[in-house]
Amino acid sequence: MTESQDRYSQIREFLQERYPEAVSISLIARELGMNRGSVAKYLEVLQSHGHVVMKPFGKAKLYTSSQNVPFDDLFNYLSDAIVILDADLRILMVNRSFLNTFGIRKERNVVGTELSRLSLPLFDSPTVRENIARIIQSQMFINEMLLIERGTDRIFLTEFVSTVIPSLAFTGKPGIMISLRDITTWKKTEEALKISERKIRTLFEEVPSGIFLFHEDGTILNANRAALDILGLARFTDLVDFKLYDILCSKDTIQELIRKGKNAELTLSCNFDRLKSETLSTTKKSGVAYFQIVFAPVTESGGNASKEYFILFLDITAKKLAEKQLKERYRGIVSNLPGIVYQFYARDSGEWGAYYVNERTQEIYGVPAEPLDTWFDRFGACIAKEDRERWGTSIEDVIRRVAPWEFEGRFIPPTGEDMYIRGVSQPVRLKNETVWNGIFLNVTDRKRAEDALKKTQLKEVRYHSFFENTCNGVLIYEYIPGSDDYIIKDVNKVTAALLRMPKEELVGKRLFEEFPELPDPEIRDLLRRVLTTEKPEFVAPLKYRKREDFPWIYHYVFKLPSGEIASFMVDVTDAVKEGRDRKEAGSFLR
Repeated sequence: MTESQDRYSQIREFLQERYPEAVSISLIARELGMNRGSVAKYLEVLQSHGHVVMKPFGKAKLYTSSQNVPFDDLFNYLSDAIVILDADLRILMVNRSFLNTFGIRKERNVVGTELSRLSLPLFDSPTVRENIARIIQSQMFINEMLLIERGTDRIFLTEFVSTVIPSLAFTGKPGIMISLRDITTWKKTEEALKISERKIRTLFEEVPSGIFLFHEDGTILNANRAALDILGLARFTDLVDFKLYDILCSKDTIQELIRKGKNAELTLSCNFDRLKSETLSTTKKSGVAYFQIVFAPVTESGGNASKEYFILFLDITAKKLAEKQLKERYRGIVSNLPGIVYQFYARDSGEWGAYYVNERTQEIYGVPAEPLDTWFDRFGACIAKEDRERWGTSIEDVIRRVAPWEFEGRFIPPTGEDMYIRGVSQPVRLKNETVWNGIFLNVTDRKRAEDALKKTQLKEVRYHSFFENTCNGVLIYEYIPGSDDYIIKDVNKVTAALLRMPKEELVGKRLFEEFPELPDPEIRDLLRRVLTTEKPEFVAPLKYRKREDFPWIYHYVFKLPSGEIASFMVDVTDAVKEGRDRKEAGSFLR
């Protein structure tokens, strides 16, 4: 401890012992054996640091120990790094944070040292030196700077304050207080947030889905470019006078979503013709559009109820129209088949039953579809006794092997008359279960085949599965006006295999141009009759190409509601090879 530091301590201890008594400079000097002038200077310094309090008594000054937090202690607990310099740039004070920030050993006494001798890169900057010089010369200076430390890339928010501390400098000249706050983490976080914000803004503008940000009263706060395009608008200003409900034609639905305040997904429709006439006259869209909607409240901090919401939406009109066309096509197929379609499941847990049964099951077989969970048992109970064991064994076998199923036998409906049925299905392996898509055909009465399944309404999800996975081929073609040929519109995978060509190479081809070896004019005449009379016809087994690897195919040809023609195709090669005539081969569907 230096002599001056020892004198400061002695004076502070003397005053603390006499507290709360206020004593004069003379008494302190006499009791401690010090020079009165020196005591006065020491007291002035202690007062400036907050260690003592001066109380005037006439012309005299009386001093007592301060009970407030001393300036030195407060100075050391500040988190900012602070250094105080005199006019000659010698260090008068530094706090603990300054020493820690710049790695200066605590035992090193830097007070009285010139700032330059600390060799701190931050203070070597010409800009910093120039600013300090302007403060010393009482000129205009910069109060605040952002400085980057060379070598470490630490960022400091640096403040410069001109001050006079006569009790420290004993000169009365301007001094400088420099405060440095390390904001490196904050700046990096700020930059990361800016980058994140740019990414989100880019995503908002570039994502192909439409996005609306709106208030709970329906006011549209923002919309991205995709939203405008989907709605057939050119500018955001086209939306400013409308509520979201006016745009999406679904006020009650959206208000219910707001009331629940939860994430939700749903499908909405919007009539643009009505919208154009009533509100949104600037839209370029027309007709009915379908949107897949995702609704989400904007998350707010503090758990407060959200007042703003996002809606993300995709235009799925083309998909809906395609599904509708496919649905009509499949309805035409199943409504003309001589039997019923069904979907059978067998779960890994051992449960099995029917997922779907055509509603014509009661009309054709006398077995109601409902209750669905017992339909397969009730249908199986109508199998004739001599065929019932074979029926059960065949089902257990294909469940075990996950294999295609085929059964033909005598069926006795509740009404009592005999009929013969043929059941075929193909398995599709799903998670934890296998599903068989199949058909039960009434092969007793050909007339029923013309009227069967006209009122069938397959669930939307089942149509494509049936078309692609049925065990027989389906070929759909359309007449080319003014010609004597037909365009192949669609085939399932069984047909593609029968015709020895990939599906994508078949679709779009002319039937007779691609298969010139088809019997002519018999087939052309038959297709013309079906197209004109709309009455289904059976076709004797034939080959599409006169090659050994091509199968003999038996056809059931009928007209679809769409105006297209469909052929239900059965491979009867084995029957032909076994010497059966074509009429016998046709019994597979009678």
